[in-house]
Amino acid sequence: MTAPPRAARTAALAALAVLAAGCAAGGGPALQARSAVAPAVCASPVVIGHRGAPFNAPENTMASFETALDQGADWLETDVQTTRDGVPVLMHDPTVDRTTNGKGAVADLTAAQVAALRVTVGPGPAQSVPTLEELLERLSGSSATLLMEIKWQRPEDVARIARIAAGSKAHVVLYSFSVDHLRQAHAVAPALPVVLIQSGGIAEDPKGLKLNGIALDTGLATAARIAAERKAGREVYVWTLDGEEAWQLMTARDADGLITDTPGPARRWVDANCRTERRTGPRGH
Repeated sequence: MTAPPRAARTAALAALAVLAAGCAAGGGPALQARSAVAPAVCASPVVIGHRGAPFNAPENTMASFETALDQGADWLETDVQTTRDGVPVLMHDPTVDRTTNGKGAVADLTAAQVAALRVTVGPGPAQSVPTLEELLERLSGSSATLLMEIKWQRPEDVARIARIAAGSKAHVVLYSFSVDHLRQAHAVAPALPVVLIQSGGIAEDPKGLKLNGIALDTGLATAARIAAERKAGREVYVWTLDGEEAWQLMTARDADGLITDTPGPARRWVDANCRTERRTGPRGH
């Protein structure tokens, strides 16, 4: 692993080793002693609550999002599906089977049918399935950014989702595994930043689409790849990172955002170990 870009490049190798060890240990005495005279080893990535805070409340519910914000998440991450009658709702899976007390594909259910369901997966009381507009209204005028994944669906639904997001007063970043979806969304909402998601199994070529960022799974988020993306002017968000070793590794590689199921612990770790100004990422408004 190479030294982080913000490390003191003129310092001796021994000093760099001391700094890196201090960062990995959570800001130990060696790092604290040198903090007044040397740049911090850790940059300060944004903490992104993956489906909110799913270890504390049912995923992709208002309770989960509120918990993530209370725990200090800078951004929220969510997934958008569209009902049979064209209402965007927040759910990761194409069906309601895993997460709710119902059955069936979201695309086959009406908004009223989805509203009658309760999300039961995760700790705490069962919760209703939010609509996209409900979450956007909650974030309207706030400093939080919504990283909104457009799931696989019809072009007209993609356009509707992007149009609703662009018409809100929330900070929204569109992201998707599908380049076609991002292109369709960008056509109707050109002011919103777009981010392509890539994993080992799905890694589409952006085909000339100008990206504000890229979201990588941990297997693709090598130091070289992150450096190349940032050199090209794209921010890098890595998923899903749920422990100190992962936060340390991706922060050392200069990732811009940590997508995590545990935003509270991640926030505390970043605050304890990273001394530079917090990043904010691209903004749509």
